[in-house]
Amino acid sequence: MQNNRLRYLREKEALTQTNLANALHIGQSTYNRYERGVREPDHETLKKIADYFHVSLDFLLKHDRPYTRKEPGIDLASFLMDGSYKIFSKTPTQKDRKRLVNLLHALYNDENDGRKS
Repeated sequence: MQNNRLRYLREKEALTQTNLANALHIGQSTYNRYERGVREPDHETLKKIADYFHVSLDFLLKHDRPYTRKEPGIDLASFLMDGSYKIFSKTPTQKDRKRLVNLLHALYNDENDGRKS
């Protein structure tokens, strides 16, 4: 758990450790140990803290980092030419694939030409 988050929340609300410990129905020394990272609160106490401050357990546990995994981008034209896919349950022929790429190219160029004017 991120003990600095406990301190941040408590100080943001201008609470003393004693005030917060009383509100959570735990001892001040116990809460002090949580905030210093000497002791970890049990699940019930974590829920009480989260409810008290109206934050998620993920926030308290610092599992709220943004999703950072990024899928590599693919070139759609390459995929249309070489990828495995079906159109209306049929695998496209090489001629169909070229037509799709040409259609996409025409649509993309028309759209870009429209932006320039």
